[in-house]
Amino acid sequence: MTPNIKALIKARQRAFTKGETPKYKSLHAKVTKLISNAKATYYKSKAEGNHQSNPAKWYKTIYKLAAATENQQSLSSPDHADQMEIADRLQRSFTKPWLGIQPDLSRLQAVEHLLKDSHPPLPSIGQVKTVLKHLNARKATGSDNIPAWCLKRYAEELAPVVHDIVVASIVQCKYPTSYKHAIISPIPKIRPPTDLDNDFRQVSVLPQLAKVMEKLQLQLNKSSFKIKTNQHTLTSGHSTVSALTSISRNWFDSTDNS
Repeated sequence: MTPNIKALIKARQRAFTKGETPKYKSLHAKVTKLISNAKATYYKSKAEGNHQSNPAKWYKTIYKLAAATENQQSLSSPDHADQMEIADRLQRSFTKPWLGIQPDLSRLQAVEHLLKDSHPPLPSIGQVKTVLKHLNARKATGSDNIPAWCLKRYAEELAPVVHDIVVASIVQCKYPTSYKHAIISPIPKIRPPTDLDNDFRQVSVLPQLAKVMEKLQLQLNKSSFKIKTNQHTLTSGHSTVSALTSISRNWFDSTDNS
């Protein structure tokens, strides 16, 4: 990263900290443009320099550049009306699996009363501070526009405020509505994408504070979870590899290792 970009990033962070929104947006646009140009220069230099010395790497770089070009051509600069139509079609496609599903409010209210009567565990300010300090500063910013680096850098000052939010949410059995809002990005499954209904998957970026609340809830309630030994998904130390190893052993035992 060039010194110019580093200086602009630091200036952008100072503007954000001081609440200078117009200046922050201007610096953010400049940083984004400089990074984009730096990436283009980097890939161009790689494509020009590895043709003879490293053909495999050269072809890989060319493939990446060609794929990006094809994608840009297939979705080339639609006007505002077309953009709105594309966004509506993607929204209908992404929400189709949940159409017609009505939540059972009576069950939700029963769970709410049960939680209030059971006095769920509450985190300490120290636990909140630890979670804030371990945030990944490179993660994307959610709809609340509060970046992870800000929460991490000012963990000491923000921990009491975040603690009040988390405790109020647990005591009142209410999840903040603003933390349910996600920024949805359609990511192509194939390049170039040709079908809006089937060639995109949705990636949701939640606010960082929503992730903080999830981590704290996991720490507070993990001991009460009853997880079966044959569950490999969403469990620490397990993966598709452990699942395949376990089932393969059962197959071999059932066939006398033949």
